[in-house]
Amino acid sequence: MQKSITILLLLICNLTIGQEKVDPTESLISEFKAELNEKNIMDFFVVKRITYGTAQIVDLSDPNSCNPNGIYFTMYAFWKDGKDSFVKKFDNCGGFNSLKLSDSKPIELYKKNYEKLKSEKVKSYQLKPDSLGKDGLIYKSILSRTHQPLRYFWFFIKSMEFTNHFDTYDLTTEKEKPNLNYKSNSKLKLVKLNAICEEIIDELNDKNMFNRLE
Repeated sequence: MQKSITILLLLICNLTIGQEKVDPTESLISEFKAELNEKNIMDFFVVKRITYGTAQIVDLSDPNSCNPNGIYFTMYAFWKDGKDSFVKKFDNCGGFNSLKLSDSKPIELYKKNYEKLKSEKVKSYQLKPDSLGKDGLIYKSILSRTHQPLRYFWFFIKSMEFTNHFDTYDLTTEKEKPNLNYKSNSKLKLVKLNAICEEIIDELNDKNMFNRLE
């Protein structure tokens, strides 16, 4: 009997740990895509923001608070319905209300440049030009840092779906250790789109405009 109880407790423990590691990103995007498709809206994009090493304080009295499963993240979907543009927030615990935007810069930039957004890649923080070794291999001098903010994008347009992502550290440079890819990275449409979204997202969050849906 004692062995049966022990095994049962271990199974429950393992199941709980497994559930804590479940990432709801794909299911949230799929559900939201279905909602838009029902309205005959096929063109939209989602940006996911992850900042490692930050503490997420759970305030039980705050209806917008979240006790995350795994690493806490926020996501923002941008789309256009008729002449109006909208943004909707998500996190580990579900969705928030949709907000109407004062302009359509994000979705317009996206729709005009989706081919570049699909092909462009943010290059790593590079200290020196590539060199060819005696072994015929190309060597790179790359600088990286762990736990930097990451950006992931999901794009849906003209019956196509594609993704892109980058580490925000690769967009920086230092005087003592200049990033050779700093200027070229800053000119990418993906980076410009992210900058526009960041400005909108930060302003709305600062004004506490997002409220969690029950």
